[in-house]
Amino acid sequence: MAAAGSRSFQDGCIASKRLMMLVALLLVSCSLGHGFGDEVHVEVEGISSSCMESERRALLAIKSDMYDPDNWFSTWTGKDCCGWRGVACDHTTGHVTKLDLHYSYTYYVWDISDIRETMGGSKVNPSLQELKHLKYLDLSMNNFSYAPVPKMIASLVHLEYLNLSYAMFDGLIPPQLGNLSNLHYLDLQGWYGYHLHVDNLDWLSRIPSLKYLDMSLVDLSRATNWFHIVNSISTLEVLHLSSTGLPYAPSPLPPFNLTAIATLDLSGNSNITSAMLRWLSNATSLENLLLSGCGSLTIESLQVALGALLNLKELDLSDNSLEGEILEILNNVSSRGLKHLDLSFNQLSGDIPPGSLRDLEYLDLSTNLNVDVHILASLGNLTNLRHLGLGSNSISGEIPPTVGKFVRLEYLDLSNNGIIGKIPQVIGNLSNLLELHLSGNKIVGWIPPSIGNLTNLVHLDLSSNNIVGWIPPRMGNLTNLVYLYLSYNNIVGWIPPSMGNLTNLVHLDLSTNNIIGYIPETLGTLIHMEVLYLFNNCISGQIPEIIGDLQNLCVLCLSNNLIYGQIPKTIGKLHYLQDLDISYNNLSGQIPKTIGNLHYLQILDMSYNNLSGQIPTTLGDLCNLTMLDLSHNNIGGELINPFYGLSTCSQGASLSSLALKGNNLSGIIPSNMGQLSQLHEVDLSSNSLAGNITEAHFLNLTSLSELIIASNSLIVMLPNDWRPPFSASIIDMSFCHLGGKFPDWIQTQQQLQSLYLYGVGVSGSLPVWFLDFSKGLNNLNFSSNHLTGQLPSAPLFTLDLSNNSFVGPIPLSFEEATSLRLLSLSHNHINGGFPPFFCNMYSLGILDLSNNYLIGKVPDCHSSFPTSLQSFHLNNNNLSGTIPSFLKYCDQLITLDLGENKLFDKIPKWIGRNLSSLKVLRLRSNLLYGVIPENIVNLTSLRVLDLSSNNLFGSLPSSLGNFTAMIEVQNKTWSRLQENYSYIESRLFASNGSMVEEYYYYSESILLTTKGEIADYTTILWLVTCIDLSNNHLSGEIPKELTKLLGLRFLNLSNNHLTGRIPEKMGDMKLLESLDLSVNSLTGEIPSSFSAMHFLERLNLSYNNLSGKIPTSGQLSTFDSWTYVGNKDLCGTPLPACPVYQTPPDARVKDDEKLDKLLEYTSIVVGFVVGFWLFIGTLIMKQAIRFAFFRWIDKANDWIYVQFAVNLAKLKSKWQTTT
Repeated sequence: MAAAGSRSFQDGCIASKRLMMLVALLLVSCSLGHGFGDEVHVEVEGISSSCMESERRALLAIKSDMYDPDNWFSTWTGKDCCGWRGVACDHTTGHVTKLDLHYSYTYYVWDISDIRETMGGSKVNPSLQELKHLKYLDLSMNNFSYAPVPKMIASLVHLEYLNLSYAMFDGLIPPQLGNLSNLHYLDLQGWYGYHLHVDNLDWLSRIPSLKYLDMSLVDLSRATNWFHIVNSISTLEVLHLSSTGLPYAPSPLPPFNLTAIATLDLSGNSNITSAMLRWLSNATSLENLLLSGCGSLTIESLQVALGALLNLKELDLSDNSLEGEILEILNNVSSRGLKHLDLSFNQLSGDIPPGSLRDLEYLDLSTNLNVDVHILASLGNLTNLRHLGLGSNSISGEIPPTVGKFVRLEYLDLSNNGIIGKIPQVIGNLSNLLELHLSGNKIVGWIPPSIGNLTNLVHLDLSSNNIVGWIPPRMGNLTNLVYLYLSYNNIVGWIPPSMGNLTNLVHLDLSTNNIIGYIPETLGTLIHMEVLYLFNNCISGQIPEIIGDLQNLCVLCLSNNLIYGQIPKTIGKLHYLQDLDISYNNLSGQIPKTIGNLHYLQILDMSYNNLSGQIPTTLGDLCNLTMLDLSHNNIGGELINPFYGLSTCSQGASLSSLALKGNNLSGIIPSNMGQLSQLHEVDLSSNSLAGNITEAHFLNLTSLSELIIASNSLIVMLPNDWRPPFSASIIDMSFCHLGGKFPDWIQTQQQLQSLYLYGVGVSGSLPVWFLDFSKGLNNLNFSSNHLTGQLPSAPLFTLDLSNNSFVGPIPLSFEEATSLRLLSLSHNHINGGFPPFFCNMYSLGILDLSNNYLIGKVPDCHSSFPTSLQSFHLNNNNLSGTIPSFLKYCDQLITLDLGENKLFDKIPKWIGRNLSSLKVLRLRSNLLYGVIPENIVNLTSLRVLDLSSNNLFGSLPSSLGNFTAMIEVQNKTWSRLQENYSYIESRLFASNGSMVEEYYYYSESILLTTKGEIADYTTILWLVTCIDLSNNHLSGEIPKELTKLLGLRFLNLSNNHLTGRIPEKMGDMKLLESLDLSVNSLTGEIPSSFSAMHFLERLNLSYNNLSGKIPTSGQLSTFDSWTYVGNKDLCGTPLPACPVYQTPPDARVKDDEKLDKLLEYTSIVVGFVVGFWLFIGTLIMKQAIRFAFFRWIDKANDWIYVQFAVNLAKLKSKWQTTT
């Protein structure tokens, strides 16, 4: 009995436990009926539920039509469907009551347009209607491929929860949904573009218990009764109708009925009236009011409603262009409970008074432009703030120390203001900060080490400031960091190894700084990295092998650095890489074959390196590649293999841009290039490609817009009646061989903007159709061909027809080309006058009409001037009159060449006064007269001065020695002269209206007489410094100041009337390559300093009156006798030797002997005078010395007398003895 009693007791306990479990299970089941999670099935020990077999089969049918990339349906096996993921059942009946199939991919509304590219399509299987007992259905965030909302959902009459948001449904929302009278929650949110719409909302009135309604982004513009229908649902607690195109609600409005409303979102609707806002003042239960982007709101219309909403916790009035003071809004808002205030994207000004809004947790005033500059300090009391947005305003000054009080702050945005000073150390107090945005300011100084205290930081943006110094090693403490942007600063030093601690980093941008050193090996630990920007720095070393460990990397940009060595093979391990840019470095070696493993790669840029070898065959495996740029390397080999691989891609290659210019590629261009149907841009210029170009090369290139194959040895074999499948905007076949007549197929290119066919061998006249066709172009270059006939109409920006045989005058149609920037018609047979309409070409930068047969005067342009002129060539014509005075207004002029004409004028003084940028002044072979103006020395940039073969007289100005550009020795590898004329910018407007830029090369050319020959200087013009004043009537001496031009290379003063000696220091001009002083009246000796001019290749001193022996050292010993002929008193090699009897004493020796004698006599006299007066002065100044001296004189006199008397007595005695 005891045992039985015990067993009975135990059975009772077990039964009680089971009963309690059953109750718990029912509670959990009820809870799940209103939940939003994925875990929807709960198993309780001892109790099992089994779904209905018919419903299990229905679920499997539904599964078969759903996209399942991540095995979301992996649990959908076995008999018990109630245990499947996303499924819940009634534990009494076993019927399926909940089905949650929402796609867990998290994306934003603005990503929806790309969703079809990342997520496969799904369908709503008809078996859904078999689940008749469903209370909960969620199909949100799937891709139903614009299918209509299934009407069968309306048959699920037990539904209490229905979510079809972001599901890419399309069309009319079926009014049958009104049959779902038990609904409490209805979410039909669409996406931008109004794919979902309704005709009216009458069906909503049949859902009396609705508490939550979201129809945002659904087109309600035809639902004219929306206001009355919504107002009739008194149970509504949450209403979202943002961006629905709500129609105007006419007055009078019905009595307020939404007594339970807590959240109201009417954002993005422009028909919100003042009457509606007054009506809204009755919503005393309202806690969240969202009126963002309504447009028609004013502060005055809001004041009544805001003053009555005493329970308001969230207020969003952003993006309404509200004007006025912030205080005008705050005065009408109850500050007791307000926690969320968004006034961003308005035109508000002013400040927030200290002490108000103490409960505020979220404040966004960004993009108002006029927010008070001191607002940061006044917000110091808002210590509950978690979100503070003040970006894109006019806030200036420094970040105040009070910012350290916001210890609860999680989001701080001060970006795009005028903040100066340093980042304060107190920023490290904000230990809860998740996002810090300080970009786009004028912040200076170092990044404070205290930033390492912000260990919760997820997003840090300090880009676009003036921050200096090193990246602090303590930055490595920010281990939660996901986004780090430090670009566009002046950061120096190495990337600290501690950056390897940021293992959660997804985006790292250190671009456009002055960072040096190597890429640290520790970056290999950042395995979550997706974007790495290190471009525009001074990083050196090699790309580390560990780069292959960043296997989630999608974007890698290392361009514009000093990285050298080979591309590591491990780069092939970056399987998700989409963008690889390592251009503008010093990389060498071959492109690794492993590059072919990057099957997701879309952009590959390795241009401007020193890569060699061949293009790997594996490159042909990159079928997703859209842009390939290997330009300006040393890559050789042929194109056959990579083109073949790309042309055989199963889905077709994606390549749209191909740039291989400036390499050593050889062989033919494979015809299977024509299979790359997505190609938009092809640039194969400046290689060694050969062979024929035929129609097969363009067979399927229907999208081709840029075709550039210039500077190869290609033969273009396209028939005149060819009809290209493309309509290109740029065609450049220059220096290929077209031959024959002008190609007629060009006429089919109706979108053509730029056509370059220079040096292609075409001949004859241009076809009649082209004479007007050219008017629709932007750029046209037919130079260096054999074209004849009349000139075509001018294009919009640039025209180069030089080096042809065009005849006739310049057409009057050029008058319409007022936007022309370059016009070169040189070396043709153009005649007639200089057209006056050039005065109206305000944009013209380069005008070259040289080497033609133009006559008459150049117009003076009295009312309008081509003020943009930089290069002006009219040389070698038959122009007369004066130097055109309009040039005084062309202050950007760099090259002025009017040589070889018949201009009769003085050199105007305004040249030296106004044309301060002038580098080349060439006026040779005219009829110019008068003196060289002194102020010509103001042309401090002048490098070429050629006034030869005119009638100039007077002396050489001593100021010629002050040409700054000729004084300096040019050690630069680039100069502004070449920089300005290597290209000009041309802005083009594409067919879609967007503006693109194209750079058109123009080569400056100047004809100079140097080294006794006429030479055309083009490629090395920037190295030339020259003064040529020959063949004039200049007189006087060569000024000594001229010898200061130490950078001068060519000097010609021949055929003048110069006198005097050659300046002794002319030998200091050691860079001189040619010196011509012939046919003058120079006298004296050749300075021995000439022997120091080691670069001198040509010297002409003939036909002067020079004398003495020719110095024999240095370069002078290499010249022939013609260098010195016509100087009768010169002798020595290479002239006859100087005879001994006729050899005059060396002038320098004579001068030295005379000087020595003069110094000797002078020293004697000076010594006597100084000694005499020292002695006499001492006697006069010192009495004791004077007495002692005279006593000594007396004694000396006595002694002399005694000696004289004694010796005289002895002499007499001896004489007497002798006699």
